[in-house]
Amino acid sequence: MKKEFVKIIPEFKLLSDEYKSLKRKAKKVFRKIKVLEEKYYFLDRIIEPRKKSDVKENDVELEFAIMHLFESLNFKCEKPKENANVDVKATYRNFYFGLEVKNGNYVEENDTLQAHKHKVLNSEFYHPIIVYNNATTNASWDAPRIKMANEIGYGLLLTPELLKAYNMLKSDKLTFEEFLFMLSLKGEIKFSRRFIDRAYKAKSLDEAQHKGIM
Repeated sequence: MKKEFVKIIPEFKLLSDEYKSLKRKAKKVFRKIKVLEEKYYFLDRIIEPRKKSDVKENDVELEFAIMHLFESLNFKCEKPKENANVDVKATYRNFYFGLEVKNGNYVEENDTLQAHKHKVLNSEFYHPIIVYNNATTNASWDAPRIKMANEIGYGLLLTPELLKAYNMLKSDKLTFEEFLFMLSLKGEIKFSRRFIDRAYKAKSLDEAQHKGIM
């Protein structure tokens, strides 16, 4: 249909005007979507596999992405400039976490001690957590690393678990109190409902023993 006919036939003109209006609205919605994608970029970034060509700057990007995730949940965060410290400090009210971020190859046993070592050497009082992006290896925490974390007193968290927790928070399947409680655990940190319920049960038993009920 030629444009001049569209202009003179009322039905065509109405639909043409409606099409132009919808197109303008679609562009506005698309721009809003792009803004949200940029705001929540960290959801993709924290589970992005480390490439062989990646350098230190790419690892720092991951550290910032994890920091921005916590900031989006209203944590007050700090990125220490000195090397002899954790990668991110995250505070929410009286909860204080020191996050040591690992990327790429499976974390060596000695490297899982880094967050705790920084805590001791810097006379800090945060709860240390090793946050590992395992997208390259798809490795889980093994028994020796979990035992070390339990005995010494630090957390082990995979970025897919952190992403799961974020999605659960946003869909009201996890309370913020539960999120903080799980981050405060020693050893492996997981966000399945079964793991969460088991952790709360263990806490209740421990409190009962301390009160002399058991």
